[in-house]
Amino acid sequence: MGTYNKGINGPFSGKTGSIIGSRWRGVNYIKGFSRTYKNKGKPSEEQVLHYKKFKLLNEFFIPIKKVVEVGFGNYLRKATARNIAFQQNFDHAFSLDENNEPHLNYSLIQFSKGTLFTAGAEKLEIVKPGQIKVTWNPKTYGLGGSLDDQVHILCYTVSSGLFDSPDTTPLRYQAEATVRYEALEGECIHVWLFLSDSQKKRVSPTKYLSITNNPQPTANNQQPITNSQ
Repeated sequence: MGTYNKGINGPFSGKTGSIIGSRWRGVNYIKGFSRTYKNKGKPSEEQVLHYKKFKLLNEFFIPIKKVVEVGFGNYLRKATARNIAFQQNFDHAFSLDENNEPHLNYSLIQFSKGTLFTAGAEKLEIVKPGQIKVTWNPKTYGLGGSLDDQVHILCYTVSSGLFDSPDTTPLRYQAEATVRYEALEGECIHVWLFLSDSQKKRVSPTKYLSITNNPQPTANNQQPITNSQ
């Protein structure tokens, strides 16, 4: 693949023969199709596992592209946000069952990477059927955070396959936010949150919380399972 300057008729784009012209981040690229070789043998178990993991991550991240771009924004000069998300999660965000089938380990998935301090004291509770409340410590203690840091929250359930977020992005000083969700009774609700500064130039690591969907929440199921990376 190479770069090129505009000709008298402007930049070349699209496909002509075996050549493709494209443009990404203001740079014109031209490349040819790679030669493909027919694989007459069956793929190895490692290749099959690699493909299955790739498919799971790809389907998971597609709906939340904008969130991933914030979480890995500091690395976009080197690759796309999706590629960075794959690099951060491909090797460790899976578990294998007894049949060697991969499954996403939701507690280990990362949506961000940075040095901004997390809020701390993150908790999760069900306030009524279909709605959860996320709380955190609003203080910064002079550790490089600001009261107007944005709190990015994602809520996910396997049965719905949907991501939900607060209607508006909450700020650190607000100390809480509510999120609507869809889940079966007894299903695990997965929640991730990370912070960014107001310019989205600095971000924190991702925090994970989970809770069981119970139409009549008790004190016991309001204790979150947390994971700090």
